Amino acid sequence: MAIIEKVDLEARFGPDEIARLSDRDADGFEDAGVIDAAIADAEAETVARLGPALSGPLPSPAPEMLKQIVAVIARYNLARRDVEPEHPYYVAYQDAVATLRDAAAGKVELADLSGAPVSAPSLMAFGPSRSFTDDALAPMLPRWPR
Repeated sequence: MAIIEKVDLEARFGPDEIARLSDRDADGFEDAGVIDAAIADAEAETVARLGPALSGPLPSPAPEMLKQIVAVIARYNLARRDVEPEHPYYVAYQDAVATLRDAAAGKVELADLSGAPVSAPSLMAFGPSRSFTDDALAPMLPRWPR
């Protein structure tokens, strides 16, 4: 399931910026497959970072916050991840990763359009009842003469 598409990137950052970032050979035209690859990589990174916290599949359509995060990561991918640490693309990327980290930790909750939570910690510890209790081990204790 696609979280965002090219039109979402263009709506968020402008068609000129997306066209400029996707022109790898500087011929003035978008290079084939560059935008789709950047989006696919961004979606894969997002799902991988959220994976432990997802309680099920992502809803369709995706929450707006998730679309924003994927768009920021895709723009960073389009810039070839080759920007200085103080560049706005990198700063926005780091903010997006921090938000994903918070969502995976349960500090931020992603919600769909109805307000229902999309992610929640789904880990639960369980195990059999204890076999080695004090009562069960008592007969095994050595009996010292009194």
